[in-house]
Amino acid sequence: MKTIKMQVKSAPKASRLELFVRIIWAIIGSIVLAIFGIISFICMVLQWIYILIAGKRSKELNKVLKLYVLYRFRLEGYLLMLTDERSPLIPEE
Repeated sequence: MKTIKMQVKSAPKASRLELFVRIIWAIIGSIVLAIFGIISFICMVLQWIYILIAGKRSKELNKVLKLYVLYRFRLEGYLLMLTDERSPLIPEE
């Protein structure tokens, strides 16, 4: 099992305009996260069935699940004001 390491970069001075952008980004990002969450849940169930039948993990399904976790933490870090780096709206590796 691998550990997850998180590095947070933040600037000491915050912009007021960036705060309003975060509100819009939160709405759009939450919609994308909800859709991606449904897809990842389906992949999780398929992964479970695949492991049950084949006895090993599917690499493709594992990539989708890992990408979901990475996207979620990036978005949450931005929305919780831990960092000023915006997460991409469309998940990417």
